[in-house]
Amino acid sequence: MKRRIIELNVNNRQEFLKLSVNPASIVFTDMQNNQQINLLEVGTALLLGNRGLITTTLESFFPSESSPFYKRYGGVRTPQECKALIKKWKDKNMIVRLIISDMDIDLAMAINNFTTTHREGDDDIYYSIELVEYKTLNVPTVKVSTKVKSSIQRRPAPTAPSAPSKAKPSGGASAGRSYTIKSGDTLWAIATRYYGNGAQYSKIYNANKGTIESVARSRGFRSSQNGHWIFPGTSITIP
Repeated sequence: MKRRIIELNVNNRQEFLKLSVNPASIVFTDMQNNQQINLLEVGTALLLGNRGLITTTLESFFPSESSPFYKRYGGVRTPQECKALIKKWKDKNMIVRLIISDMDIDLAMAINNFTTTHREGDDDIYYSIELVEYKTLNVPTVKVSTKVKSSIQRRPAPTAPSAPSKAKPSGGASAGRSYTIKSGDTLWAIATRYYGNGAQYSKIYNANKGTIESVARSRGFRSSQNGHWIFPGTSITIP
C-alpha cells in the first residue's frame, strides 16, 4: 500500500493533483550562496552567503486508464488531463505548492521545466517536473520626490551691446553723420535738433571749427569777425 502522498496544488487547493505513481526517489538540493574569491597574498578564500533556493525534480508517469496503477490508486484524471493541468500552471507562471506527507515538505515552488515522454504502444505519459523554491520579496517602499532640481546652471543669453544713447533730431537725422547746412540754419537750431539743447551748439562748432572758419574766410570774414556764422552748402559733422 502506498504510504507517501505527493500533492501539487495552486491557489489554496482550488486546483490540485495527487500523483498516482510516486517517483522512485526524490532528491532535494538546498543551495548556499557562498562565493570563492582569489586573493593575491592568501590564495582562494570563501565568502559565506545566505541560503539559496531549494530545487527538486519529480520523475514518474501518469498512468492510463488501462494501467493497474490507475485503478489501484484511484486515478481521476487521464494522462492527457494531468499533462494539460501542469502545462497550464507553468505557462501562467502560477505558484505551485508541493506537499509530501511523510517528509515534512510544504514548499511554494515554481515550475522551471516540464518534460513529457510518449512511448510507442504505451498510453502512459512519462514526465519530469523541475521545481524551484519561490520566495516572496519584501522590498521596502521608498518615497521619491517628483520635483527634480536641475544641476545645470543656464547662462543668460548674450545680448548685443547697446548703442550709445543719442538724441534724435526732429528731422530724423542721426548724430555722428555729416549734415549739409541749409538756408536759415543756425548752430543753435542744429544743436536743438540733435541734442535737444541749443546751448550745446559749441560742441558742433568746435568739431567743425576749421571748416566753418575756412568757409567764412572765403566769404570775406576774418576769424575775429566770424561770430560763428555758417553758410548754406557747408558740410559739417555732428559729433
